Amino acid sequence: MDKVKLGAVPWVYPVPIVLAGATVDGRPNFCTLGDCGIMGIRPPLVYVSLNEAHLTTRGIVDTGVYSVNVPSADMMAVTDYCGMVSGREVDKSALFEVFYGELGTAPMIRACPINLECTAVHDFSIQHRHVFVGEVSQAYVDREYAVEREGRWQVAHMANLNPIVYALDNCYYRVGESIGQGYREGKRFEATTRLED
Repeated sequence: MDKVKLGAVPWVYPVPIVLAGATVDGRPNFCTLGDCGIMGIRPPLVYVSLNEAHLTTRGIVDTGVYSVNVPSADMMAVTDYCGMVSGREVDKSALFEVFYGELGTAPMIRACPINLECTAVHDFSIQHRHVFVGEVSQAYVDREYAVEREGRWQVAHMANLNPIVYALDNCYYRVGESIGQGYREGKRFEATTRLED
């Protein structure tokens, strides 16, 4: 199979779109990010990478906490807008109904189906980026998307959340159907491989 060189571009799919929140000068502020991901499950760690100049960056540095808010596709326009304007000129907290959870200091967006409260446990700068690794203090999901299994609340199905994903073609996408289950598909493959031997 022929391969075409694309250049030094981080073509990783899909890119989750989130709204990172922090308090800046006593006011909630939010920043649209695609630079967010999981760094571990036990302990529950997520990172966000922001431009050093972003107002939200200063809020996280000053308070040591931040939120990760996962918007649904019906929030695409306001989410995109938050990435186009600065909290220095626009009061982004006025765009959303804001709430606080157990920490009481990380502003979260009620309209987002998933919200994470995070305490920054490590941060570093690389070039013009400031990366924060946060331990999730609490995760929240809208009740309509939750199901109780074996005495624990879980997200019923990711597609129901209708999250926004992004690609480096500068387009937003929706999440598709489930195609398998973790730690089961590999067992099927292993069983098939053994039969062939």
